[in-house]
Amino acid sequence: MYKNLKYLIKHSAVILVILFFVRICFAVAFVPMNVISSNLAVFPRLLFNLLRFDVQVICYVLLLPTVLTLVFAALHKPWTERVLSRFRKVYFSIVCVLLLAISGIDMGFFANFNSHINITFFDFFNEGPVSLIQTVWEEYHCVYEAIAFLLVTIPVLLLIRRIESGNSSSRQSVRSSTVPTPSRRRIASLSVILLLYVAFLVIGMRGSVWRFPLQIEDTFVSNQKILNDLVPNAVYMFKKAYKEKKNAFRMESTADLLRQYKFKSLQEALDVYTEGKVKMQNNDTLAALQRALFAEVGDTLKQPQPNVVIVYCESWSNYLFNLQQKDADMYFGLERHFKDDLLFRNFQSVQNGTVASLENLYVSTPYPRFFASAYRFKTLPTSIALPFKDSNYRTTFMSGMDAAWENCAEALVHQQFDATYDKFHLLKDYPRATYNCIGVYDEYLFQALLDKLKKPSEKRQMIAVMTTTNHPPFEFPKDLKLPSLPESVYGRKCFAEHNRKVLDKYLTGFRYNNKVLNDFLDRFKASDAAKNTVLFITGDHNVRSILSYDVVDKRYEHSVPLYIYLPPYLRKEAYKSLTNRWGSHDDILATLAPFAFRHTKYFKMGKNLLDVSVPDSTYFSANVEQIESVPAYRKNAERLTDARNLLRHVYFGWYWRNKS
Repeated sequence: MYKNLKYLIKHSAVILVILFFVRICFAVAFVPMNVISSNLAVFPRLLFNLLRFDVQVICYVLLLPTVLTLVFAALHKPWTERVLSRFRKVYFSIVCVLLLAISGIDMGFFANFNSHINITFFDFFNEGPVSLIQTVWEEYHCVYEAIAFLLVTIPVLLLIRRIESGNSSSRQSVRSSTVPTPSRRRIASLSVILLLYVAFLVIGMRGSVWRFPLQIEDTFVSNQKILNDLVPNAVYMFKKAYKEKKNAFRMESTADLLRQYKFKSLQEALDVYTEGKVKMQNNDTLAALQRALFAEVGDTLKQPQPNVVIVYCESWSNYLFNLQQKDADMYFGLERHFKDDLLFRNFQSVQNGTVASLENLYVSTPYPRFFASAYRFKTLPTSIALPFKDSNYRTTFMSGMDAAWENCAEALVHQQFDATYDKFHLLKDYPRATYNCIGVYDEYLFQALLDKLKKPSEKRQMIAVMTTTNHPPFEFPKDLKLPSLPESVYGRKCFAEHNRKVLDKYLTGFRYNNKVLNDFLDRFKASDAAKNTVLFITGDHNVRSILSYDVVDKRYEHSVPLYIYLPPYLRKEAYKSLTNRWGSHDDILATLAPFAFRHTKYFKMGKNLLDVSVPDSTYFSANVEQIESVPAYRKNAERLTDARNLLRHVYFGWYWRNKS
């Protein structure tokens, strides 16, 4: 048994060397020396995470031979050694050849697409095997690559054979009819070794001994993409790509969508959504959909275009502001800003998860998990970045998290965001910044945002921001000091959660968010940036778990506030009277458009909350789980939402089938 485990460890070492050799080849082929020399400080973390990914592969490879070894050991037969040796020789030879092959394919993929194997890898097979082979033969140096593959593979196979040739003693033992019974001392030592070995396998397959298992975020170790690309191996990226392909969403037919949303025809939905203004001509469905779903902004504003900042605050609850009392500060100074500017509290998130809310704002897709689909590699005409770029803005996504989370960095660059600024940019620009397992603390993110707004720029800036600190497991800066809350707050009937520690974490996260937000607004308004910047600040979704909606009004179940700051030259006194309107995330872009866009078409999902010519009663708030409006308008709001969702599904279905 002990001897067989030794052989497994030796084969593991061979696999580790192969994976390390591939990394060296990758570095030589793709990583410039100046990038390496200027980022030496990140190499300890890079090597550590690299090892975690490789060990995970090794542990999964070891699983089958380990199980067979244990089963054969239980049989206690003399022929098991010979059978296991032959199995290992064949098994590890196949594994090593496959590892080298997929690693070579991954490097070829990277050379063409500047990306490891991703979900688009499977698109090649849609062309048919003949055309695939022809393309590979014409575009790659197949002969030279085959020779290189053989030059690497043959020594590896010989090494595997040599490892197993040391098993001659086990073959000699087959001639004996009995197997010696091990002593108690040997059994005890073998048990300890086996226990340690199993622990290594379990930890290795998880890839972590910490709170979170190994995940795509662990590939980000610096603000240099090419260094981050060194971390994952081809096997992990292939597995990730296959999982995304497996989970890809399916598109329903127009007939099925009409039945689902209870419309007789697309024209009926167009009539409801556009009040009869859009008619299909010559059965041109696409043209009709584009007229219904896109709007064009002329040049109605004669003043200069402002910078635009849209902040999604993690789990920024609307209801928790209602807990404010004399000895329980929830606002931390925000009430002054709310009073001076515009605050919409009849407001909801459209989606109820962070990535879903980001996708809804950035690409308005009706399908969830867009960032995890193959379509993220195509620029959608609905991308929020496009109208800003058409209006001469520079577009940036900022967050304290690893931008690898949910493929944000990868997806947004294809949606025409000019830059992403994440955890590693913050740590490089602000060396004293601290962070938790989710990301750099929000106070440093807001400092970076303010510095970016203060810095002179040739173009106006559109900056989309996502905070992270108010998120489980709720880890806060060590020097954070907030006034304690009285016991009466924790005992309120509005809470579904009665565990004091859990409740305190949620309330601390909410109050921390408000404190750093207030600090940012104080400094922002004292700066020159306030003279030419529009701020929209809302929550990505409501706080989860802790509120009981048997007690709390259901209108708060998905409710987040919307705060709007306008520079002096854009303000109108009439806007103050509009803040009781119902709205949702869908209305953000439509409200911004008249201030920012010039002769620009954009995907319009909602209404301009600051349009003084429209009655308040026609505004509504559409969350995926509930619609809110004045009671008399509720049925109209539901029908309008159904019409819009139907038209949007049909439009996206057509676009992806014909353009992707």
